[in-house]
Amino acid sequence: MSKITQSQRSILEQLIYAEPYEHIRQETGLSFGEIRDDLITLLHHNMIEVYESDSGKIGAKVRHFDNDHPESFFYRATKSGLSAMKVTS
Repeated sequence: MSKITQSQRSILEQLIYAEPYEHIRQETGLSFGEIRDDLITLLHHNMIEVYESDSGKIGAKVRHFDNDHPESFFYRATKSGLSAMKVTS
């Protein structure tokens, strides 16, 4: 399992339940680029799942993540992501 950074940990802490991008931004205070890069890394390491936003509500799990528009999706930590937070506690 990969060690996560402090910013990735901050993001994962917000994703116990599926949350929209805006929630992550408001709660972590991280910049757009930081969040985007961390979401891509977390997704690559199977630590989060990405869901479509259907009129502001969570939709189906996505097959292709448009990383140019992270605000268009919901995110949720996976079992692996939650475990990674415990390792770095």
